[in-house]
Amino acid sequence: MDHRHELAEATLETLPLTVAVIDADGEILLTNQSWRAFGSDDHPTDHLGVDYIATAAMDDDDHARRAIDGLEAVIDGEQETFSMEYPCHTPEQKQWFLMRANRFTVDGDVRVSVVHLEITDRKLAELAVEETTAELREEHQALEHVLERVDGLLRDVIDAAVGAATRDEIERGVCTRLIETDPYVLAWIGRTDVTNNRLAPREWASTDDVPLEDGDLVLGSDDSHPAVEALETGEPQVIHDLETFAEADHWWPAGAGTAFQSVAAFPLTYGDVTYGVLVLFASEPNAFGERERLVLESLAETIATAMNAIEARQMLASDTVVELEVAVEDPSLFVTILADDLEATITYRGLTYDKDGEPVAFFHADRALESVPEATTIDGVTDVTILSASDDGTLLEVAVRDSVVTALSEHGASIRRFDASVSAGHTNHSTATGAVVADLTIDLPNGQSARSAYDLLEGRYDTVELIRYHETDHPTETPQNLMGRLESSLTDRQLTALRTAYYADYFEWPRNVSGEDLAQSMDISRSTFHQHLRTAQRKFLDELFAGD
Repeated sequence: MDHRHELAEATLETLPLTVAVIDADGEILLTNQSWRAFGSDDHPTDHLGVDYIATAAMDDDDHARRAIDGLEAVIDGEQETFSMEYPCHTPEQKQWFLMRANRFTVDGDVRVSVVHLEITDRKLAELAVEETTAELREEHQALEHVLERVDGLLRDVIDAAVGAATRDEIERGVCTRLIETDPYVLAWIGRTDVTNNRLAPREWASTDDVPLEDGDLVLGSDDSHPAVEALETGEPQVIHDLETFAEADHWWPAGAGTAFQSVAAFPLTYGDVTYGVLVLFASEPNAFGERERLVLESLAETIATAMNAIEARQMLASDTVVELEVAVEDPSLFVTILADDLEATITYRGLTYDKDGEPVAFFHADRALESVPEATTIDGVTDVTILSASDDGTLLEVAVRDSVVTALSEHGASIRRFDASVSAGHTNHSTATGAVVADLTIDLPNGQSARSAYDLLEGRYDTVELIRYHETDHPTETPQNLMGRLESSLTDRQLTALRTAYYADYFEWPRNVSGEDLAQSMDISRSTFHQHLRTAQRKFLDELFAGD
């Protein structure tokens, strides 16, 4: 029996729990080592003979009262056990403990074991989970609020954009619908003017007494304005609180009062083409949260897609065209590299597509060449081939899959001229450094496409100078009209054969290139090439003389 008593006492001493045993009066009869070590390190005590319940009553707080009530219920036999969690913070750290009391008897006398276990790590984990749960609940509620508020807006704006017949109608419908949704009070869509480098609202709508901001914006200098910054960076821009924005008084009229509290600007971009910018004002600060921005970004993409579709339709029926002429100075431009490496004047002849649909451009060098630069040394060019060479010059076939040629095509541009020369006496523009400058002339369907194409060039190359901007009418029957009808009647291979033969001067006499050479460039047999070419010629003549 003594051995078992000693074993129990030793076990109690080594437990990592603070343990005490009290009698029916609350007096402490026994404590273990953890109990004695708890508290002051300088004066450890076993508290034997101390009235535990009376000591707890000295702490006038809810936790102490709960502990006393629980202990007295156990002592009185109303319940066998009692437990509770309570904080015991210090200035240095936060701590939590679990107190558990169990009733037992020894020789008929009531005894209660009181155990305190530190549960700080578990409590901190539980609080972290509760905090995360609360945050998720708030985010879910915020998401539901956003979705409820913008659900109808999404449908209506998409309907307005997709169902519009003109770009003006898209802009007008979108702005009108946006300001019908709280807290939006002003919406405008701006376009840029390539001739004066300015951004101005084209269509706008607002709630009562909310004025439109003053003046046009100068691109490149007014970059503190979110609309300009959105266009320059291609990324949405948000000012959450205009009261903290230093430039607010400069851009927005004082008459607006508190109507403007936050503003967001979204570029209207489809592929590489930017159609303008959507600017939206709200009557509340912080109105454009992350989810709100995602919804509005999606709307901006839908608007730009609808504008692109309308522009594509207008390009087919348009009676006007914008002619844009620029001078480009950059040593990485592939025509510049060709002119420099070949020490020749490079003249653009035309563009076609190979059997895989990859673009192939034809250029003429004004001297006979025996070799050309490796394509791997020219950015955007995958292959350079000599089609024919004579005393009059050399015809080059250049695969331009990732070049500026394909990027301009995506903007609706038709290249009319793309020349470069190292000759000081040539008509190309010269610089003080003697660098090669390329002349590029393109036709575009409208001013916005011209602006987007110009921005593309400015973003890619060191120096881009606007030489000429001219809007003109198409003749009643244009080459584009004829080409459109012809392309619809020709197969891809027939059209490629016809274009390749024309750009390679196959129809000149004497010929500088043979049908066998062109067949080889198209990776087909000579007989197949001639079959495609003759069929294409017949269809072309049918189009030309069908009305005679």
